[in-house]
Amino acid sequence: MNPNTNPFKKILVVFCKIVFCLFWPSVFAETKTYSVPPPPDMLEQRVELVEPKGTLALAEALSLALLHNPALQDFAWEIRISDVKALRAGLLPNPELEIEGENFLGSRELHDFDQTETTFSISQLFELGSKRSKRRALANTERDLALWDYETKRLDVIYQIASRYIEVVANQDRLKLANESTLVAEEIYKTVVARVDAGMVSPLEKSKSRVELAKANLNKARIARQLVSNKQNLAAVWGSFNALFKEVNGDLYAVQTAPDFSVLLSRLEKNPDLARWSAEIERYRKAIDLAKAQKIPNITFTAGGRHFSENDDFAVVAGISVPLFIFDTKQTGVDEAQMILAQAVQKQKATTVAIRSSLIKNYQQLQMSLTELTAFRDEVLPSTKNALKAAKLAYRLGEIGSLNLLDTQRTSFQSNRDYLDALASYHQNVAIIERLIGGALNPSQKTNELTK
Repeated sequence: MNPNTNPFKKILVVFCKIVFCLFWPSVFAETKTYSVPPPPDMLEQRVELVEPKGTLALAEALSLALLHNPALQDFAWEIRISDVKALRAGLLPNPELEIEGENFLGSRELHDFDQTETTFSISQLFELGSKRSKRRALANTERDLALWDYETKRLDVIYQIASRYIEVVANQDRLKLANESTLVAEEIYKTVVARVDAGMVSPLEKSKSRVELAKANLNKARIARQLVSNKQNLAAVWGSFNALFKEVNGDLYAVQTAPDFSVLLSRLEKNPDLARWSAEIERYRKAIDLAKAQKIPNITFTAGGRHFSENDDFAVVAGISVPLFIFDTKQTGVDEAQMILAQAVQKQKATTVAIRSSLIKNYQQLQMSLTELTAFRDEVLPSTKNALKAAKLAYRLGEIGSLNLLDTQRTSFQSNRDYLDALASYHQNVAIIERLIGGALNPSQKTNELTK
């Protein structure tokens, strides 16, 4: 051996050649560049929340919720996290560098480093059975599920806006009705007072009419407080703690007929709670493919060099290791994945039944609401209106007492209140059905006006 030759330089050169020849093909095969996905490119990150004032429209409320709802922003990050997981699943396993020293700091001849054997080696795991591509395919299906979860949450937000918007509109109309009821109660009270002062009726009737007026005022105050709460609940959907708008723009009396149930049933495929199961089942199929690939043992190659301090010699070391699937054959992983797939198929069926049952229930309630609204419009409200008008006239003429007049008044305004409740219930059923089918009840149909 040439004494002028640096042994460590020789070791390094040979070691690098071995590493280059053995591991460069696998490194070169990883041609896909790793890059972290950018943050969610969503408008809410660039648009500052401006609280609406004055009159709020439904479209504006929906826009605010879709832009600024905190839960939607959270799901947008989930999609980006899934992107990173998919990229990570496709990366090659990292090589392992090992430096090992032997025969030093012992006894007698081995008390120093004169007979030390130093080994430099690098190991690389080679996955067989296309595990990496199957792992990446599984991660991509999980990203698809994240997209479906985002769509589900988006429809939930739209439904929340619609439902709470209906509550505000309904209580606005209830407050108007309560104001009308209070005005009528005041009118009746003044009429009774005039008749009492004239000595035409007993003072007891004055006390009774005053009680009815007080009840009307209390009812108006209660609805006003509830309306404030409804507005705050609506603003909370877009992440606001205060409702600065004064009122919402909505017509509770605008209704539409329901299409045939078969039409709505055919549109259930747009429901993300149901559609996501196709991606869910595909995910479990990919998991089975990966579990089957895990039954194929991986191979680990090791290559390096060893330096002998005793004579300054150098030798190449190489090795290969393969796990022996003796006790664990990895079949349990396949069995588990197949069972999970079978369970997912059953869950898909259960979800389908539950969603269809919900659609049937709300469709029947919608039909009942339409029948009830028609009865109120054509029969109940006209009759109670005429009865109240006739009772006022009969009381002035002395034909009936104040008790009959007050009873007729309560019946009239309770009927109008029931009508508003039926209208609100109808619109809530429409909102639920539209959430189930993932779209408008009648995309091209004009609404009909159910006036008082």
